[in-house]
Amino acid sequence: MGEKNTDKSKPHSWPESNEYEAALSGVLEDQVRRKELRSAAAPTSRRPRLHASFPPVLALVSIWLWAFPPAAIRPVVPTIPPANQEAGLRIEMFMQFNNIQQFVSENGRLPNDLREAGDGSDEVLYTPQTGNTFSLTGQVGDIRVDFTSSEPVEDLLGNAIAIVSGRVLSPSQGAPAS
Repeated sequence: MGEKNTDKSKPHSWPESNEYEAALSGVLEDQVRRKELRSAAAPTSRRPRLHASFPPVLALVSIWLWAFPPAAIRPVVPTIPPANQEAGLRIEMFMQFNNIQQFVSENGRLPNDLREAGDGSDEVLYTPQTGNTFSLTGQVGDIRVDFTSSEPVEDLLGNAIAIVSGRVLSPSQGAPAS
């Protein structure tokens, strides 16, 4: 087996000096580059930043506009002409009259209240009277309509269906457009 010839009296050979210089130069250049990167300012975005007071001021203005909307952005609520309100009330009373008549024909007696006869109405007051007669009183705002079951139903309706359907002009509608 071959023995290696090692001579300890001979000095160990070192790599050439320009290899050391190149390695040392590379390390120093890397340290300089890292130092420059650390000391450089962080990259900024391209859009401008808002002033710190802008979001709270915008929030306060939004709340103010929500709580106190100016007249220019407040929607105009259409009003229903009084003739149409009365016509609608008369039709509601007619529907309640029919519910009561149907209840009487099925049960042989007057209902105790409108809910017993069907769906009750806040605008119509039902009052049973003697026998099979009753009265209905309807009120919407300042408009009041009284009806007793002994009166003809045509008196209750009048021209309400025509007004609601638009076949007859209510006084507030004026003449039809040509």
